[in-house]
Amino acid sequence: MTNTYAQNVIDNVIDKVKVDTGEIVNAIATNSGTGKDYLAQPRQDENALQGQDIFVGISMLNISRDISDKLMLPVKQEDIEIKPTGQIYLCHIRYRKMLNDAFGMGNWALRPLGGFVKTGDTVCREYALYIKGMYAASAIGEQEYVASNPMMTWSDACEATKSNAIMRCCKDLGIALELWDKKYVEKFIKEYCVQVWRKGKLKPQWRLKTAERYFDETGIVTGKPGNIQPEPDKQVLSNAIDNTSSIVTIKDVTMTTGLNKDTGRMWTKYHIITDTGEDFPTFDKKIADESKKAKEGAYSVILKLETKGKYRNIIGLGKTKLYSFAGDEPEPNPEMDKELSELAGEYE
Repeated sequence: MTNTYAQNVIDNVIDKVKVDTGEIVNAIATNSGTGKDYLAQPRQDENALQGQDIFVGISMLNISRDISDKLMLPVKQEDIEIKPTGQIYLCHIRYRKMLNDAFGMGNWALRPLGGFVKTGDTVCREYALYIKGMYAASAIGEQEYVASNPMMTWSDACEATKSNAIMRCCKDLGIALELWDKKYVEKFIKEYCVQVWRKGKLKPQWRLKTAERYFDETGIVTGKPGNIQPEPDKQVLSNAIDNTSSIVTIKDVTMTTGLNKDTGRMWTKYHIITDTGEDFPTFDKKIADESKKAKEGAYSVILKLETKGKYRNIIGLGKTKLYSFAGDEPEPNPEMDKELSELAGEYE
């Protein structure tokens, strides 16, 4: 599909797409129809220029070593995001900022190479990236229109094709190449991401470990990253919502303090960081002390949790029979072991 418009000038034909069906139909370039059935039509004067200057300055752009090094700097880990479906990416704003930083505002631009192409609910458009008036790269940007999203319109989908094209064009400039490297992607997902179950979803979804929990999140998928587990049955999901207990290993315990403006009293909140990357807050010093012991002893604990709005607080903590070889086995806690067995469905 790339550079199809140069050929269209030769053949004196424009490819157009019907909005309602996505069907591609051919029309003579000088046709003066209303075009109401089409998502977009290139103007006749634009078609005349397509074959002449699209590749102006190709491979002649002089980029200094300093700018080249700046473009190819490693991506900051905190700038990377992940889609619920598991693809990591940089926000289009990052690419625009990097281009502005490297070449200066107004010294680069995207030029559309034709109209929008609609196939089903997906909109595509081809763009070329120019830097200081010279051709640098071209790519097809695409975006799916989500009819169920009340905040999205067809114009939003069309605008998003431009952002997607910027991301793809920047590959040719060496920007964020690691995001296209399979080994880097696998390592990032393993270290910084987690798969979770969401209420009503048939498949688990991804999020960053440091991100806020989904409002309808019901639990974390166990096993290796990317290992899709069977969806829990309705009873299991119900227990996950109602029985707020979790078996974890404590990785860290931190503390924050502040002043209550209403009472004038100081408060202390403890943050229990687990092996899943989650941060469970509590104001109970005893729970914080027990968490520190679990961290030092390297044994697993069972947390009793309470949900208030979008936050989950620890209201209880106990030892389990599960422990790490890095430490000594803790003393058995029959009451907590019974609860652990009940959670596993093995208690008689």
